[in-house]
Amino acid sequence: MVENYPSPAEGEIPHFSGGKETPTILVHGFGASHFDWVYLSPELEKRGYQVFAPDLVGHGSSNSKAPSSGYTFKMLYKQFAHWINSLQFDRKINLIGHSLGGLICLYFALKNPAEVNKLVLINPYYDKSQLNPFLKYISSNPAPYKKALEIAPPWLIHLGISLDIRGQFLYEDHTRKQKAEDISRADPEIVFIIDSIPNIENHLSQIQSPACIVWGTKDLTLNPDSFPSLVEALPHATGKPIQGAGHQPHLSDVEQVNQIIMDFISTGTRR
Repeated sequence: MVENYPSPAEGEIPHFSGGKETPTILVHGFGASHFDWVYLSPELEKRGYQVFAPDLVGHGSSNSKAPSSGYTFKMLYKQFAHWINSLQFDRKINLIGHSLGGLICLYFALKNPAEVNKLVLINPYYDKSQLNPFLKYISSNPAPYKKALEIAPPWLIHLGISLDIRGQFLYEDHTRKQKAEDISRADPEIVFIIDSIPNIENHLSQIQSPACIVWGTKDLTLNPDSFPSLVEALPHATGKPIQGAGHQPHLSDVEQVNQIIMDFISTGTRR
């Protein structure tokens, strides 16, 4: 069931909701929306989890707008954390994030260690050194890309962001169309988020929540060699590479990724 959840600060945030088990928050990546979880959300609900999938500020159906100072990671995270805190959960939560959403989950676990049960990070972005050359250029020269978001065909922008050639062939047709639509709905100003990413590499050892890192071995957006390094840096992490998958294995290798996630979050749940 798709509903609207009122954000106390900025407007309405779509989410999927259901169940009485561990609250589980799903956080999409750059230029995406809650649609990224269209395959995972129903599986979580079947198992009784209470599931929330917000549209981040400037993305999807969110009517939130950036302040005059523009979009930054700090602003994005602040709005997200404010929304979670407003829900007043009475137990620890699971956080599942993809790419930029993975960084948001890591940051929340770092800042709120007592509130996080488990982390699942899918091709997570946690350091600028992971970026492919195209995105590194964008991070330092965002203005041209902002213009491209305004005028280029959405499908071309999505392909340029993810470079997920394999995914373009393996995604279901409606998934390809939705990814393009998400790009067209996103505020072009979100491009400025990329250069504002904080460096948390030296703080990763402080994150005590059990974590599962899932990644595609053929990711052309973020360097796939960076994900095993993250597994090593986190005190309680396990790594699950998806052979041959690109930047969005939760959309291209659905059954395998869903099973990994279910197995991980269903064992040893903490309260």
